[in-house]
Amino acid sequence: MSFNIDYEKALKGILYWMGLFSILMFALGVGFAYRTYADCSSAFSEARSNLLVAGLRGHEPVAVTQIFDIDGNLIATACVENRYPVTLDEVSPWVKEGFIATEDQSFYRHNGISIRGILRAVWVNLTTGARQGASTITQQLSRNLFLTADQTIQRKIQEAFIAMEIEKQFEKDEIFEMYLNQIYFGSGAHGIEAAARTYFNGISACELSLAQSAMLVRMVKNPSGYNPVRNPERCLVQRNTAISMMLSQGCITEDQAEEAYSAPLPDEIFRPEIELEWNYFSEYVRQYLVNRYGWHVVYEQGLTVYTTLDPDLQVAAEFAVDSVLSLKDHAWNPDTGEFEDNSYRLRYESSLSYWEAGQDTMSGTPDYVQAALVAIDPLTGYIKAMVGGRSFEHSEFNRAVQARRQPGSAFKPFVYAAALEQGWSPGDRLYDTPVIIDLAPGTWRPRNYSQQFYGSGILRTSLSKSYNVSTVRLSQEIGIESIASLAAKMGIESRIQEVHSLPLGSCMLNPLEITQAYIPFATGGLARDAIAIVRVEDRYGNVLEDNSSPDPGREVLSETATFLINSMLQSVLRAGTAVGSRWYWGGPYSGRYAGGKTGTTSDYADAWFIGFTPDLVAGVWVGYDNHIVRMRLQNNRGQAGSSIALPIWTRFMRITFSEDKLDSTLTFPGPEPNTLEEFVICTITGELARAGCAENTREEYFWKDTGPTEYCTNPLHQSLTVLPDTSIADFSEYDRIQSNLDEDDE
Repeated sequence: MSFNIDYEKALKGILYWMGLFSILMFALGVGFAYRTYADCSSAFSEARSNLLVAGLRGHEPVAVTQIFDIDGNLIATACVENRYPVTLDEVSPWVKEGFIATEDQSFYRHNGISIRGILRAVWVNLTTGARQGASTITQQLSRNLFLTADQTIQRKIQEAFIAMEIEKQFEKDEIFEMYLNQIYFGSGAHGIEAAARTYFNGISACELSLAQSAMLVRMVKNPSGYNPVRNPERCLVQRNTAISMMLSQGCITEDQAEEAYSAPLPDEIFRPEIELEWNYFSEYVRQYLVNRYGWHVVYEQGLTVYTTLDPDLQVAAEFAVDSVLSLKDHAWNPDTGEFEDNSYRLRYESSLSYWEAGQDTMSGTPDYVQAALVAIDPLTGYIKAMVGGRSFEHSEFNRAVQARRQPGSAFKPFVYAAALEQGWSPGDRLYDTPVIIDLAPGTWRPRNYSQQFYGSGILRTSLSKSYNVSTVRLSQEIGIESIASLAAKMGIESRIQEVHSLPLGSCMLNPLEITQAYIPFATGGLARDAIAIVRVEDRYGNVLEDNSSPDPGREVLSETATFLINSMLQSVLRAGTAVGSRWYWGGPYSGRYAGGKTGTTSDYADAWFIGFTPDLVAGVWVGYDNHIVRMRLQNNRGQAGSSIALPIWTRFMRITFSEDKLDSTLTFPGPEPNTLEEFVICTITGELARAGCAENTREEYFWKDTGPTEYCTNPLHQSLTVLPDTSIADFSEYDRIQSNLDEDDE
């Protein structure tokens, strides 16, 4: 059997299929080229837009925001990546020499890609089987900025095109600077500056030695595998390889190489962005920055923030809170696992030590007694110290700024300041006798803590002893509206309801704002806003915010009225509810005049003391987060502002002044000339004192031409104490609710 083959026809068939195959391959090639071009165009578009927006330095790398205290100590950082952008001049020259010698020897000669490098890599791969990269420094930068690390031909082509585009737009040193700020060194360190700080105990990139630079140069190839702490042997081999390559390129001498070979590797990693402990003040600053500049700027743009925090005063504030309240906490014995009875400790069964031992696993938030302390420089408004609670780790709720509680009698100075501004004098007569306030519907009868009335007296006594009834009487004379208006002008930012109980502190305030509102008492009537920021700079040193110039303040009280209320508030410490501080009883601090006011509310739910000297205003609040829990000792004695808040203030101020942190020559401003007169009066009647007034006499200030003209008419020289009027029917339910606001201080 034979076959006749038509060779001519067969040849035509072969040619036909070859042509069809060629067309198909051509189409596939065109498609691949088009896809690559499209992807590259997208990459080009992204690259161009990013480069255009970012400016001369190209794509701005994410940077760390650093927060410093008033002395320049780093106290906190905020970032999504641990990166500190630097200029090429701020980097050790060994770093540049090392990268050029090991990563891209023709960096200053190629246009983004190195043909010689590609051919060399292909030859090594074919002849040895080892994988050798051929990417230039510019290609590595383009990959880090705009691409992924996928090992594909398509990505390599994109990388090459973008590298050439970068080379067209930037100088070589600019490219190298971007590269150093962009690359990752492991352990959370992005960029050369972060790497230097992380691996070499906080040093700067400009301080890197030859051996240190060589180690970092090789780490970019395998940050985890060449980590000096986890893999010291591999790291040492790679470091020495870099040193050898630098020697072979003529970058260093034999002696320099030998010295570098013998240098030890680091044995620990320094992570300031993790190891720095956040506290209430730094979190307060962070929230302010985010609200003003935005999350993106704070966490990615590398702000430099200089704050007002005084580190010594902060330590003193934390110590004062901890040392006082640790003696008040209900004592818990870790050996027995039980709370111990102690008549002089709080009766509520919880304590900081109980929580620190991990005993309370059921509660979501700490339930032990809390405190807040804020200290402000009245001459600048700078917040010098802030304690927002006893443990930031247990609770980040900042009670200094976020907790709004009733200030109680700590609000009374605004009542008396308003009266003085209207022409009342500290020696004017004021009755502490029963008063009924018509609320329509219902009535309210304010009471004193002692459940009795004190009869006739003067303004100074009423404030220093914290009488409630006489304060309410005074408020009815001067008007609730004037009190609310003055408090707002002085610094109270919360909304104040103009109700009859306002003089006794029924409004809701936070410790920061009421401390801020006490500033005029120390400055002659000038109010200033409390600020936590001295200066904010962007990554290039441009100033975004500057509060370094002293705030001139705004006048909210006349100088004379301020002098009078200041004198009355000094009486609170000399002979009033805050006499327990023994401020004027000796010690290095006793030469500084000080004033202040205690406050206690709602059956011992809140305890306050706000006090001031010419150069420092400090406010303290103490209470439970659950306002239903009362601060009573196991002997049932309530803890008023004078017994639990005042000791914290006193300890803080004594530590502060014993260290001579503040100017001891400052004094309180005086009154305006020819506005006051002084008279020796009877403190019971407010009239001119007779010889028989004895211990009830004092020299007192009066507005000019308003002093007393008649001599005392009280022959017994008694306070004329009046007992409660038992003929009046029982208090209504509203009265009982309002009476919780009437706690004066013991």
